[in-house]
This record gives sequence, structure tokens and C-alpha cells, in this order.
Amino acid sequence: MKILMVITEGDLGGAQRHVLDASRELIRRGHVVTIAVGGTATEMEKAAATESPVVSVRRVPYLARPIRLMQDVRVIIALFKLVKELKPDIVHCHSSKAGAVGSVAGKLAGARVVYTAHGFVFREELSPKIKFLYRWVEIIASWFRDKVITVSRSDAEEAIRRHIVPARKIVTIQNGIDEMLAATFYSRANARATLSEWCGNDVSANKLVVAIANMYPAKNVPLLIRAFEFVYRRLPDARLIVIGDGKERPQCEKIIADTPALQKTVFLVGKRTDAYRILRGADVLCLSSTKEGLPYVILEAKLAGTPVVATRVGGVPEMGEAPQLTLVVPHSAEMLSEAIVETCRNPRPPAEGRLEHQFTLVGMVDAIEDVYEQVMKS
Repeated sequence: MKILMVITEGDLGGAQRHVLDASRELIRRGHVVTIAVGGTATEMEKAAATESPVVSVRRVPYLARPIRLMQDVRVIIALFKLVKELKPDIVHCHSSKAGAVGSVAGKLAGARVVYTAHGFVFREELSPKIKFLYRWVEIIASWFRDKVITVSRSDAEEAIRRHIVPARKIVTIQNGIDEMLAATFYSRANARATLSEWCGNDVSANKLVVAIANMYPAKNVPLLIRAFEFVYRRLPDARLIVIGDGKERPQCEKIIADTPALQKTVFLVGKRTDAYRILRGADVLCLSSTKEGLPYVILEAKLAGTPVVATRVGGVPEMGEAPQLTLVVPHSAEMLSEAIVETCRNPRPPAEGRLEHQFTLVGMVDAIEDVYEQVMKS
């Protein structure tokens, strides 16, 4: 099949990784895949061109996250022309904005349209007005879609409950990762040496709490930093390392600057390429989000055998709460800190590092291919 993937921006977050991983696996299986992306697309283009197999990337002018009616009309026209040029069998849209304009353009151009929701925007903590807007964007866009994929059962149930997508159109396919990543993890000693280098401080003998998350509101990194003050009081040798960046970084820096106990115990090390490789050096991976689809970083931690403390949101509970995965309610610094302390004080033997089939890249793409075949027959 010829497949056109459409995504809003090219910064390498979870949705972009999903698109790249799925595209490469589909190419290995003999399909022809092109990725259409908005924004500067620099990171996406670089990753698509430097890893094997190479994926063709096309930039779409004006495609950006904010809703701007006239600009979005131009995007629909540009995508319509691209679909007519490439003549794909499937237009597979990802993320809310590309999901809306790409679905309209693809259907008007005569293609079959599939949409993957990587966590619906209307489930974020936004104003009622913004939630209402995004809800109706999804409802209208679903008219132009043959199938809607959610990465968690939680999102599927919410979409059906709110009458956003008909039950007959929706299917859940959880994110999956390549189990070969296990061979690329650093050893515990090397991971801790790398983390020490990033921190500019020797943390190799400390209890290390690591967060791999960009500092956007849904990730709630400020709460994690506040919670860490309570962790430090009970575990003075603990250190928090936040890997990622984003618009909430100034707020995070202010919390640290205003709290003496955090100034030498919390490290914001920015974005790092292939950050997952250091997971075996962490005593606990922490995710403090208020909204998630199905986060890759927890799958990576499971593969690395690293204990996880995460909030009970989105598809996280579907990943199998167990001794290695402790879940707490969102917004509670007290419960988050308690779970981190308990995990650090009572380390468990490393898990086997195996993933259930649906959480592997092969399992994910098997399911995506099944959806494509259903759509082609309809």
C-alpha cells in the first residue's frame, strides 16, 4: 500500500516517534510511506534521513498547532494537492490539528482516512471554552474518517461516552516499541556516569529519581519538583534529574531558586538525544502527568527493568500495575513523594525486561495493518 502519514509538528515527542517507528516498520514490510509534517520539521527530517530505512518527508506550509481559520484552509488545500500528487491508498493522520485538516483534505481528495489520537486534547486541563472547541473539532473531523485509532482503551471509552466517535469506527492499538532497544541501554555504571556528566555533578552514589518529560502543562513537572522537597527531607542522598525542556522551564527554575533544599538536589539537564539509554542508572523513573495517551517512556522503563512511579491517567493503568509500576492519583505531591520514597527505600530485583506482544513495535504495526486492510475493503 501507499501510505501518507500526516502530523502537525516535527519536534520528536511521543506522537512523532510513533509515526517514525511505524513508518519504518511498514516500509520493511514492503509498503511505501511518506510523512507530511508542519512546523520547521527539522528534527523529524533529520531522524527520518539518518536512520534505516530512510523515510521520505514532505513539509506542509502553515501547518501548526494553533487553530487559525484562514491559515487552516490553506493547509487543507496544500494537503489536498499533496494527496492528489502522491495518490496514497491511506491517509493516516496523527495529533489533533493534523488529524482535523488532514482528515478533511484526505477525504475530499478521495483517499481512505485513518486517524490516531495520541491522547485527546479535550481531556487536558483547559478552560471549558477551549475544551468545547476541541471536542467539536473532533466530532466534525470524525465525519471524514474511516477509522479512528486510540492508543488507550481509556481514550476510546471517553470518545464513545461523549459521542465524539461512533463505536463502529473506533479501535484501540496501544503504542509499541522495538525490543531490540534493550541492546542499546547503558549499563548502570555507564548510565550514572552519563547522568553525572549531564548534571555537572557526581551523582553516581546517590538515589536517582529521573523524569524524561518535556516541560509542558500536561506533564506537570512543577508538581514533581515540589514533591521532591518532601523526598529530600526523608532521603537526603536522593537527587532529581529532569531530562527535557519546554515553556514551563522558567516556572520550574523559580521553584528551585526559591527552595534552598532543591538548589543542589534538582538538576534540569534539558533535552538529550536517546535519553532512554540511561534508564538502568535510575532508581526510579517518575511521570507526574495530568494527561497521557500511552507513554513510551514507561515502555522503555519496563524494557530496562527500571521501577516506575506514575500518575493514574489515560492509558497508564493499562500498562499493568505491578511491583515495578506504582500508580498514584494526579495532583498530589504528598502521594507522589510517598511512592518515590517507598520505591527508593525498598528496591526490587530488576524485572526481566520483557514486553507483552501488544506493547512491541511488531504487535503495534500488525494491528495497524489490520486496520488498513479493513478500510481498504470497506
